[in-house]
Amino acid sequence: MKNFKRVFKYMKGRYHLLVTSVLLIVLVQVLGFITPLIVMTILDDYIMGIEYPWVEVAVNDDDKTVTHDGRHYKQIRYLEDGEITLGDASIVINKTSFYLIESTVENGSRSFENNQLTVTRADGVIFVYPVVRLESTAVFNFYQPIVPFLIFWIIFLFIKSIVVIGASYAQQICTGRVISYIARDARTDALSSVERLPIKYFEAEPAGKMAARITSDVDGMIGLYRLSVNVFASAILSFVFAYVGMFILNSKLAMLTFLAYPFIYFWIRYFLKHLHRFAEKVNELRSLLTAKINEIINGINILQIFNFKKPTIMEFDVINQDFMTEQMKEVKLHLTAGWNLIYIIRALITAFIVAYFGWQKMTVSGIAITAGLVYAYNEYLLKIIEPVAIVFNQVSEYQHSLVRTERIAKLIEGELEDDTIGMVERYRGDIRFDNVWFAYVKNEYVLKGVSFEVKSGQMVGLVGHTGSGKSSLMNLLLRFYDLTDEKSGKIYIDGEDIDQLPKRTYRYHLGIVLQEPTLFKGTIASNIRFGKEGVSDEQIIEILKSMGGEKLINKYELGINQPITRTGVNMSSGEKQIITLARVVVHDPAILIMDEATSHIDTETEEMIKKALKVVCKNRTVIIIAHRLSTVYNADKIIVLDHGLKVEEGNHRDLLAANGVYANIYRAQVANSENNQ
Repeated sequence: MKNFKRVFKYMKGRYHLLVTSVLLIVLVQVLGFITPLIVMTILDDYIMGIEYPWVEVAVNDDDKTVTHDGRHYKQIRYLEDGEITLGDASIVINKTSFYLIESTVENGSRSFENNQLTVTRADGVIFVYPVVRLESTAVFNFYQPIVPFLIFWIIFLFIKSIVVIGASYAQQICTGRVISYIARDARTDALSSVERLPIKYFEAEPAGKMAARITSDVDGMIGLYRLSVNVFASAILSFVFAYVGMFILNSKLAMLTFLAYPFIYFWIRYFLKHLHRFAEKVNELRSLLTAKINEIINGINILQIFNFKKPTIMEFDVINQDFMTEQMKEVKLHLTAGWNLIYIIRALITAFIVAYFGWQKMTVSGIAITAGLVYAYNEYLLKIIEPVAIVFNQVSEYQHSLVRTERIAKLIEGELEDDTIGMVERYRGDIRFDNVWFAYVKNEYVLKGVSFEVKSGQMVGLVGHTGSGKSSLMNLLLRFYDLTDEKSGKIYIDGEDIDQLPKRTYRYHLGIVLQEPTLFKGTIASNIRFGKEGVSDEQIIEILKSMGGEKLINKYELGINQPITRTGVNMSSGEKQIITLARVVVHDPAILIMDEATSHIDTETEEMIKKALKVVCKNRTVIIIAHRLSTVYNADKIIVLDHGLKVEEGNHRDLLAANGVYANIYRAQVANSENNQ
């Protein structure tokens, strides 16, 4: 039920489409309900109705009277009050032949031989009747009184079919529109949630797997709506109307069908239990398959360079094989206990209906077993089986839809960051870390009681070996992770605890430049003004010029409107970094965090970047995660970390004089630089 609520919350404002769809389904089912009754009427009352009792009348005075060999005949059902009859008559059908008998024929088993009809009654009494075989023209004449009725009902069935087609089409259009809205809104909500998910979520989930959730798992909501409206509503109505028809025709047999429901209950329960387990595994493996494909495509250049094709294909094949195995288990379940068994039951039901009515030799007006009754009852009983068939035919999709809905709901309804964005006064830029302890995994601390201060407008470098805790400090400052309790310490900006503001509001005056620049498909200008409205092309050009980025403007014919491909692969590393630095200037943060912006750039480009950095760092507090010490020689302060501890603090000259960890790192880098020359 919870999953259905998730789906129908996207119906707000579109309930008229749902109501219209349901009403059209009711119309189609009502027409489906009356169809067997109409066909039964055509078969029994008109096509086989020629065997209804006849009488000879004195005159032919209306269109219900038939003249044959100078004598006039009319069926008893068409006689008017006071009309004179001269004797009884019957017409009997045997295979493809029609016979006229000048008397009423008794009920019983029939046999034809030598122009005689022999009837053996149930009590053993035998009756013999002389018969006259009717020619085709005579047969046609005897059918004339009922031709208008046949034409009426045939036209009615034709019109009914047109109405059903039109109603079904309109209903599918309504459903299609709702499905489109659900898919659009659910994907939007899922992507909006992705922006608000904690960073730890992305560390646990492969990007390809998350992409599969947003693009494919929304089909679960679509499937639930379509199945609940189109399939299950139709099945329930089919079930109800079928029982109404069955009780009208034969209540005894209708009651007997209830004996099958305990068996059907345990059958469906067994089927669903196993199917749900397979559906969960299949959908999980499908996501892993998508994630692996995404990983291979994104790393294709590395795979080709290092000839890692065979191991990669083997890893993919393991997941692919598991996926195929689980799918085959689902197929086997359907074959042994699903829709395959339904076809056998349908055939047995038809045989049972024919045997049941044949055994009882049920008659209408005492003349013949009614083919229409057998047909109608069989149709209604099959309509009762139809909902069961739907369960086994559609329940696989239903189970997959439930699983997919639950998976995308984890994105939409999962742990989300507060996305309140409000205006706060620009920070002065004073930062204080007070006894900060932090662990990604419980009790495995990567920061151990770190404390230091950064004054407004200062440039501070964070230095240390890999794993010393530099990036963790910045992740906490940016609030990608939170300090969970008082024992974890506190971080203050301008004397205020950073946990007191919603994260989006808090980050309003923070900026970041990553070691690997992040660009989006668009243009140079759209990437620079990313997230900032109202920035003109002229302002962007001025910012680039102030940073020494004239080459970037002049290099391309379209200037700042030059398209950027996926992840900026058509740009050099220096150009990408200039764009990200210009983005920072546009946003004008009070505090800027830089993850070594020059570590992967050639010497010529590095000089341009350094010039840009002077512009970017002006009038703001800057913290640089330093991999190369040359970037922090002129920093106001350098913090040295080692295995999560702050071990040194001071400027470049003082730290060298202290001959500690910083001095060792410096000597190692100088030695490496000299060896590489």
